[in-house]
Amino acid sequence: MARPLRIEYAGAHYHVTSRGNERKAIFRDDIDREKFLELIERAVEQFDIRVHAYVLMDNHYHLLLETPRGGLSRALRYLNGVYTQAFNRRHRRVGHLFQGRYKAILVEKDAYLLELSRYIHLNPWRVNRSVDPIKYRWSSLGSYVGARAAPAWLTVRDVMSQFGIKGKRAYREFVADGVKEGIRTPWDDVRGQAVIGSEEFVEEVMNKHGGERAKKTEVVRRKELVGVKPEALVAAVGTYYGIEPEELKRRGWRYTEPRYVASYLMRRYGFMGLREIGERVGLHFSAVGNAVQRVANNPTRTMVQALRQLEPKLKNQEA
Repeated sequence: MARPLRIEYAGAHYHVTSRGNERKAIFRDDIDREKFLELIERAVEQFDIRVHAYVLMDNHYHLLLETPRGGLSRALRYLNGVYTQAFNRRHRRVGHLFQGRYKAILVEKDAYLLELSRYIHLNPWRVNRSVDPIKYRWSSLGSYVGARAAPAWLTVRDVMSQFGIKGKRAYREFVADGVKEGIRTPWDDVRGQAVIGSEEFVEEVMNKHGGERAKKTEVVRRKELVGVKPEALVAAVGTYYGIEPEELKRRGWRYTEPRYVASYLMRRYGFMGLREIGERVGLHFSAVGNAVQRVANNPTRTMVQALRQLEPKLKNQEA
């Protein structure tokens, strides 16, 4: 398998993860965790990066990062390298701490920043369902909902600005919806092992920043990234439910299920961003995310029947 592309440019956003070698703990106690957060603060200052969300688990971490001036690899080499040195000195060990290089997926900000922040913040709950993610000390969620003060190096405004005047309470409800309805892993939406985003975003990134390796594999990548046209998806749903495509934007119980099914299919087979889908079905992008999760994780009997009829036809249309 080809090694994932490392795409770096000014203004890029990334979902970064790094795991312990042999799945062993990279944080043995709170002193280790405090040291890691201290190094994040230093990295923010030295490399001009922004941290939008984070969570520290026992054997891995997640970061939602922005690089206003590029330089992701330098910042993460510093973070992982200096932390490994400190960890080894403190625990009197030698050798690798992390399992290979970090994993960094380029993210389309408008379509995925909000969803990824929730995914990261719910990590402790996914590992242990008895954990209250808001009370989990080693994530940025508490700072988002007002449970504790945000450190100076944490950037919350980009996510919180999407909730208007309701702010902290609305974000708390958004996270609670993820607990009730479940959320799927964003890695399902990764294209070319490197990017999460709409078809247009991925093509633009590959053309501008993918380098020679991306150009050499352009035909293969385009085949991988092009899904079913949204018009075909909407038409198929409309035909199945006996409604016109434009009626998906209407309110009322009759249109709720078709809207949810259409959202799910556009996400899975059209590779579309949440905002793009929302424009076609008349929903806010956060509501689209909830609709997709409902169909994926807790569909009604009639939703299951619809998918059984529609999915085989759509799979045949994929590029």
